[in-house]
Amino acid sequence: MRILKKIFISIVVILLLFFAGIWIYFSSLKPTYAGELELDNIENETSVYFDDYGIPHIYAQNQEDALTALGYVHAQDRLFQMELMRRIAPARLSEIFGKDMVKNDLFFTKLGIDETSKKTIEKLDKNSETYKLCTAYLNGVNQFIENGPTPIEFTLIGIEKEKYTLKDMYNILGYMSFSFAMAQKTDPLLSVIQQKLGENYLKELNIDSNPNSTFIKTSKSTIESFENLIVQASEVLKTSPIPPFIGSNSWVVSSKKTTTGKVLFANDPHIGYSQPSVWFEAHIVTPNYEMYGYHIAGVAFPLLGHNRKYAYGLTMFENDDIDFYQEENNPTNNNQYKTANGYSNYITTNKTIKVKNEDDILVEIKSTNHGPIMNNAIDGISQTEPIAMSWIYTKIDANVLEALYHISRATKMADIKKGVSMIHAPGLNIMYGDADGNIAWWAAGKLYKLKNMYFVIKRSFL
Repeated sequence: MRILKKIFISIVVILLLFFAGIWIYFSSLKPTYAGELELDNIENETSVYFDDYGIPHIYAQNQEDALTALGYVHAQDRLFQMELMRRIAPARLSEIFGKDMVKNDLFFTKLGIDETSKKTIEKLDKNSETYKLCTAYLNGVNQFIENGPTPIEFTLIGIEKEKYTLKDMYNILGYMSFSFAMAQKTDPLLSVIQQKLGENYLKELNIDSNPNSTFIKTSKSTIESFENLIVQASEVLKTSPIPPFIGSNSWVVSSKKTTTGKVLFANDPHIGYSQPSVWFEAHIVTPNYEMYGYHIAGVAFPLLGHNRKYAYGLTMFENDDIDFYQEENNPTNNNQYKTANGYSNYITTNKTIKVKNEDDILVEIKSTNHGPIMNNAIDGISQTEPIAMSWIYTKIDANVLEALYHISRATKMADIKKGVSMIHAPGLNIMYGDADGNIAWWAAGKLYKLKNMYFVIKRSFL
């Protein structure tokens, strides 16, 4: 009996130690909501108060100190979410999730978001306030990466933490821009409707096309290719570990039409459900700046926000900023495609997709003057009918971050308008209302004209 008793006591002690170890481990992973921390590159004492909802209220003597604190608290709450967000655009999901994410990476490696980010950053003014505040935010994120606990997701998947860079921030905004762009699904759908059902069906949708326009010639394989393009674009966003940024409602009512005599403003960005939430709320107060903002993971400036002077929000503009072109190969040379001036060579580059527990995948990317050929990134599209994707986002330097800085740091309505004017993609509706009774709605996006083709968009206002 003594032996059994000793064995029982030993088992109980081992179990207690085991569960105590688990409790200590998980307790060590919790965010720090009280106490003092010493962070580098902060000039003055900065306070962070967390309310009952866990929302940080940051009080600092200057904006750079505030952004450093914001980066730290954002990372301690959402580091793994930020890790996923920064991996989508540069096609690095397979690196941590294995072969299940290869289709997603094949698709995004074609789009050119990573290259656009790199080109934009090379032209940035390193003395600008935008650059300085983004650097402060990244400094806070990276201090948590260096000194804070490692989230359990990193341990479970078996990946190392990596420092954040400005390119990560631009890539996250690039992913947001792509998920806002609906034409990757609607354009192929309209092509299928036109080819299968005829012009009358397009007219029923209030889409008028110039009768002199040249549509992609009808063939069984072409229709199947565009149907597969619709399915693949939807599947890529559906299987992404981060919900796509789709949909939003917003309205603003003039003070002349309210019983209170004050502006009424509402913004409902109903992005797909996510745990943790897509939005990270933070309130920043400095002697010359205050904003209660809503951030997405890894981005220093809020996409939505309000303070005591004004409020702003956004919805999708749903402008057409993506077009697909069926190219025609040279019959005697598949390395060339037909243009208005004869045959031109495809521009070819190579990228490598790293796949966890699998061999690397070497991807050849062929591009025309329209954009990258999407065929081998999409199942079921014939290689003999190259389909190129032209996307405005990758044609022009991405200034969305600069725009968000100006919008969230405005002192008057004209400052908001200046920031809105910098947005070329994604197409956004920016709503605005202020304490002086002013309201505004700006539609922002780079529009373009197609020769010999037009579409009429009809919208009614109640």
